[in-house]
Amino acid sequence: MIRIDARWLLTEAGWRPDARLLIGDDGRIAAIEDAPVRAEPRGVVRPIAAEPADASADLVVPGLPDAHCHAFQYGIAGLAERAGGHGDSFWTWRERMYASLTSLDAAGLERTATALYRRLRAAGYTSVAEFHYLHRLGGEPGRRASLATALEAAQALARAAAAAGITLLLLPVLYRWGGFGRAELGPRQARFALARDDYRRLIEALLVQAADPALRGMLRLGVAPHSLRACDPEDLRWLLELREALLPDCPVHIHVSEQQAEVRDARAALGQTPIAWLCANAPVDHRWTLVHATHATPGELREVRARGATVCLCTTTEANLGDGFFPVEEWFAAGGRMSIGSDSNVGTDAAEELRWLEYQARLRRQARAVLVDADSPHPGTALWRRAVAGGRLSFGSDRPGVAPGAPGELVLLSSEAGLAPDDALDDFVFSRRATRLAGTVTPAGLRLEAV
Repeated sequence: MIRIDARWLLTEAGWRPDARLLIGDDGRIAAIEDAPVRAEPRGVVRPIAAEPADASADLVVPGLPDAHCHAFQYGIAGLAERAGGHGDSFWTWRERMYASLTSLDAAGLERTATALYRRLRAAGYTSVAEFHYLHRLGGEPGRRASLATALEAAQALARAAAAAGITLLLLPVLYRWGGFGRAELGPRQARFALARDDYRRLIEALLVQAADPALRGMLRLGVAPHSLRACDPEDLRWLLELREALLPDCPVHIHVSEQQAEVRDARAALGQTPIAWLCANAPVDHRWTLVHATHATPGELREVRARGATVCLCTTTEANLGDGFFPVEEWFAAGGRMSIGSDSNVGTDAAEELRWLEYQARLRRQARAVLVDADSPHPGTALWRRAVAGGRLSFGSDRPGVAPGAPGELVLLSSEAGLAPDDALDDFVFSRRATRLAGTVTPAGLRLEAV
């Protein structure tokens, strides 16, 4: 049992003063109680020593899920910024990313992922969804992945997450083609491709591993068609049938409508945009996460909202790659479900992703405090709550925050005395002048940071 005392606790119902959280051995919140205190002279209160807390903080908030991550890309974060001539874009960056993989072996992937996952946790993420398509490591390009190489890569990521003490949603990616219309894979893409039978066996092997009670639920599984350009309609149908057989109701994540070229190519090959085609041909619902959706139309987004799907926004990566602007103001105001992701990991700070969502909205609207809720005029609190609720859905959980039975994944914040909780969380997201991250809790345990 872990006991955490909070001067202010952000629950599903809002801020609660002087609360104690009890985290059970299963990694879930067992109870929320009034913090045991005693009165002392001059109105000072102190915890009762008979049941000391394992930690206390000015603010305790739910940890943010990182709903979209490619750990291997952390190895080139910040190293692909030079201009390569006219027309630098996502597609030219992709070639540089491909070129970086020939020397990456399993030990290198594990080191890179461990460093990344530790950094993510130290910056406020308590879980990470690894959109994993690097099924063969190292060697010359052109050779496809096998079950053995895919297991090697997946297990390197699982070990990295365990070392970092962060919950891992592993999303093995089905990646079959080099483009729409069953275009042949390029030599550098071959390492991403798995035969269907090998993909099924990979899922079966990882299911056995994830069921180990010693992991305390810290390894979870979902499925991920990479995109409609890498997974054709027949592949998608096959994958969803496999999901029904092996992982019913598990999360489904897919890249969609990130680039205008992708949208144009989908229209030519499928007769519809990627999102329109998905909604017409796949059972998109609250278990689906559409990653990016940057170039979605208003009508497409209305359909996505009606189906209860989540859009994962990766603001720092989308800016870094020049993807474009997602219409977050309209999505937020309409109650659309949203999660955030570190994606290429050029940005690894949870609050930074939220801050730049709000800043994009301010720049477009030429206004301030745009992304707020009716019950909270504070964008820090409103964005944090939305990203936790949507992130939990991206991980397959219906619990939107801190409550008994919800995941025991928390961020502890230290703040200067006198700040109201909403002001302190705003400060943490936008400035950190007076509020600092003091620690995190995951099912792996409590980790305190130097403040």
